[in-house]
Amino acid sequence: MARTIAEYIGPTGNQTFTEKSSRETVHAMAPLFFYDDFFSFHEVGSLGPWDVVEVNLNTAIGLVADGAGGQLSLAFDADSNAEDAVLFFSDQRVIDVSKQAVIEFRARVSVLPTLTSQIVMGLAGDHDLDKDALLESAWFKFDGDGAALAESDDTTNNNDDKATGVTVLATEWHIYRIDFTNLADVKFFIDGAGVATGTTFDMSNLAGAELILQPYFSVDKGADAGLGTLLLDFVKVWSNR
Repeated sequence: MARTIAEYIGPTGNQTFTEKSSRETVHAMAPLFFYDDFFSFHEVGSLGPWDVVEVNLNTAIGLVADGAGGQLSLAFDADSNAEDAVLFFSDQRVIDVSKQAVIEFRARVSVLPTLTSQIVMGLAGDHDLDKDALLESAWFKFDGDGAALAESDDTTNNNDDKATGVTVLATEWHIYRIDFTNLADVKFFIDGAGVATGTTFDMSNLAGAELILQPYFSVDKGADAGLGTLLLDFVKVWSNR
């Protein structure tokens, strides 16, 4: 019988993840494991899984100079343009959420979104500049301020803008996790604590190719002077095969 993801042990050999355990886990023994610490960013495009979409940006998506531990920045400015910064796998969808997938990442919203600015972070289907048009997704969202929201969509069951009760500061790093162990009840965590627990994030309607998703991080806004910057320290995804 296949193990559940919660049974994979971390690097110490004696810890498993629960809502009350340590904030960061590695699960290096998972059958499928992806990890990027952003020590470099040479892998964009043909050299690796990551690709970018950049619309009207003054500053391209890239590494933070001397960013401790390796950091990647997605940012836009106060110009009154519709702007988008997207980090994704170029629609090469390789993460099968039916295999008890988990995505975990350490992120900091270093410039809180204003006006129409929004930030999304998680797994998704094919890219669309209109985030509401993505048919399959599970992500954390910041929509015009520092209040963290949780969302999921499985083409039928659509949970939008569910409050997590967590409001972040621009100076803070947090570890975010989305656990697909049970597709009928996908779980969201911030710093090891379950959030938006009053909502059942049911993604059980996914079938066939819809089950295969990609890591997806986006900062976007309409044609206004809104601001927003997302820093990523690491991204991990693990699952059964």
